[in-house]
Amino acid sequence: MSAGFKYDLVPPVEQEERYDVQTGIRRRGPYKLDTTNLTVGSFLPVFTPIYADLKNKFAYAVINVQVVEAYTAGDTALSIKVAKNSLAYKGMFIGSGKKGAEVDSIDKSNKDYDVLTIKAAFGENIAKDAVLFEATAVGGTKQKYVANSALYNRTKVEDGIVLVSLLRTAAEIEPSKLVMPFSENDKTNLKGWFEFNE
Repeated sequence: MSAGFKYDLVPPVEQEERYDVQTGIRRRGPYKLDTTNLTVGSFLPVFTPIYADLKNKFAYAVINVQVVEAYTAGDTALSIKVAKNSLAYKGMFIGSGKKGAEVDSIDKSNKDYDVLTIKAAFGENIAKDAVLFEATAVGGTKQKYVANSALYNRTKVEDGIVLVSLLRTAAEIEPSKLVMPFSENDKTNLKGWFEFNE
């Protein structure tokens, strides 16, 4: 190495084992990631829940948020505290399967959690650690994308085409170690292919 030059090119390594890697089976071929509503320059962590369009080879990030403080319904209750680093975005609908709301804004200033401000009260109480999903409408009854895969590698969201590798099977998954939560709908849909330790 030439004198005076210092190379610092070590990539970040994610050493947290989220599942038994020996049980992981990947889907064939790369999938094109739909980056709509994802932030360019951000990273999707390993094991992000994904809906794979198996016929057309597209991958859609499944957007779920984990509630970190119990929410009590009321006309003036327009803030929901959720775990940091979610993929939530302004204008999305969030739902529980029974009730829902539209996200009006997101405050990321607190180091421990993000605050989703909703346009109208959610309509029901939400327990701490509950997982809300991205819904197709403000009523919150139907999940927009239900996971049938998980992201194999940490992936940077970039302009243009982003190709990703996906997992179709995994066992001994540790939910507490996952950066992105899976909804109950996701877990039901993945049953038999993905085994969560819970």
